[in-house]
Amino acid sequence: MVNLKHELTVDDLIVEYMICKVINGYEPQFSTYEFMNFLYFFTSKMPVKDILYDSQKLFQRFFERKSASDWSRIIDWKTHEKEITPHMNIIYNGEVDNYIIKANYRLSDYDKSIINTYFMDNGMSKFDNFKGTAAKIRSIICEYLAKQPKRKIDENTNIDDTFLIVGKYITAEIIRNIWNNYINNQIKNHKWPEQCRDIDKYLFEIDLAEIIGLKSIKKELLDFYEVISRRIAILYQQDKNLKISNCSGGYLARANYELLISGYQEIFGIAFGKYKNSLNIDLESSTFKESYELEGLYMWDEDPIVKTTTYQIGNDKTKKLVRTLDKNI
Repeated sequence: MVNLKHELTVDDLIVEYMICKVINGYEPQFSTYEFMNFLYFFTSKMPVKDILYDSQKLFQRFFERKSASDWSRIIDWKTHEKEITPHMNIIYNGEVDNYIIKANYRLSDYDKSIINTYFMDNGMSKFDNFKGTAAKIRSIICEYLAKQPKRKIDENTNIDDTFLIVGKYITAEIIRNIWNNYINNQIKNHKWPEQCRDIDKYLFEIDLAEIIGLKSIKKELLDFYEVISRRIAILYQQDKNLKISNCSGGYLARANYELLISGYQEIFGIAFGKYKNSLNIDLESSTFKESYELEGLYMWDEDPIVKTTTYQIGNDKTKKLVRTLDKNI
């Protein structure tokens, strides 16, 4: 909860610590044991208000406070009935005999905007004495986290075929977007015949690029297909509600995107780079969404028209492309 003096509280620090882990590519979770070690480290460098050194009581209080206000909304004003939607989850892990706090897909910019650190660097007047304090807090967190390994996908994981086929469907849709953007760019540069857009016909039946003297991207896309489909399958096998997004507002979905594209940033960038298409994959609802601003608009337009296309994962068109990709590997 925000205090009038905007002093750092341990509740603020829990949120900041989780956000820092998620957006910087660390595991999107921590044990109460890990956090208490971090807390001792942090308080040796900077004071924190409202501390409890009993980890169970500390996190019980944290979740109760968040559930009472920041993570709830009134759904019936007459009865004051609330709906609670946590942005983190706490579960007991018997293997480590400890409680684990995990980020979920609701953790976002909103969580950063309702804690004291937000106001430290966004003071209401030029006499704000807290300018730069939030940056110092985050630098201490980063200093502590520098010792931890970054999150990785174990690509040797055994994958169930059920998850692998979903990974293939999604990757095929991504490849279709990459191909379309690549060809549109070639057409704009007068290097590609405008009528030759079909990926099946002009990449796989014949590789038109080789015929007209351009660099072929066929091998690159097939390698991309093999690696990315496995990565998605592994992530999905680990998280049945998997979300992946190149939008920055939802921290965990964005972190999944950054993890997914590692080593393939350039080819992803053809379709989903800066100022290009947005990508949103939601395996809870089995949807693939891509959005882009319509051409002919100017950068000073206040409300650019954005077209969003939603595909059901595993539609007939996608299945056909998957069969083609599998045949060409």
